[in-house]
Amino acid sequence: MLLPRISALLLAASTVHALKDAYPFLMLPISQDDLSPPQSRQLATATDVETDAIAYLSSASGRERSFLFTQPGLQAEDFQHMPKLRRRVEGISGGQLQVPEVIGGARTESIVDGVAKWMGAEKVGGMRRFELAALEAQMRTAERVKEVKKADDHLDQLLSGLEAETKESYILIYTGAAPAPATEEMDLPYEMDEPYPTLHTDLKRDTRTYHVRASNSSVENPQSGLPLFEKYQFLSPALFMGLTVSLILFFILYVGVSAIAGLEVSYAAFSKEMGPQGQNKGKQQ
Repeated sequence: MLLPRISALLLAASTVHALKDAYPFLMLPISQDDLSPPQSRQLATATDVETDAIAYLSSASGRERSFLFTQPGLQAEDFQHMPKLRRRVEGISGGQLQVPEVIGGARTESIVDGVAKWMGAEKVGGMRRFELAALEAQMRTAERVKEVKKADDHLDQLLSGLEAETKESYILIYTGAAPAPATEEMDLPYEMDEPYPTLHTDLKRDTRTYHVRASNSSVENPQSGLPLFEKYQFLSPALFMGLTVSLILFFILYVGVSAIAGLEVSYAAFSKEMGPQGQNKGKQQ
């Protein structure tokens, strides 16, 4: 009897290092009357597991209802904290297909699509898919155990409600999947510290900003539509002050140059000093 060993293979995975991107898969009950029932194994690819599940669901007789549960982040060792699921599984007659490590994780939507392709759309009318709360990888052990127990309670509640609707037998599939990537773990581009962030931002602005400013110039600057001589003050007091100072400086320069140019020595005085008489006078002295 395989049912008393419901989690034997799944719990064995907790003693070894789990493969990256590998998630457990559980399907039950498996009728032993089938000629080639799917076999449990420790490791398999998602394609192989999905193919086995599609083949069995397509050939299963007397089981028109199938419940497929997916829980992102579920690992094989989490089953030891799900007592309600284990008791429920032990009460089901038949075998089971369990794969502790499915590389890539089996996708329930692929299984449903495969059954519909093989048996037609009317076959999948009794198949219902559910997704439980994700188990994040960065959870602490206590938090993860708490979330697993909550998932166990939620799964038991759903199955109890589904069983209350009808007494028909059903097939249960419970599988893990890759959790959605967390936004805080995304690699952000490195930005250097800039001494002039405003200038850098202006340089990176789109050229359309210029057109927007041009169209709103009349609102931002009321003088943009005025004539040139009204918009700008050409004859300002500073201009007159500059001209006045320039004239004074030119006048001072003119007086100085004129004074230097007026220093002349007469020819008579020069010839008297430099002539023969002046030279003899100098020798006598």
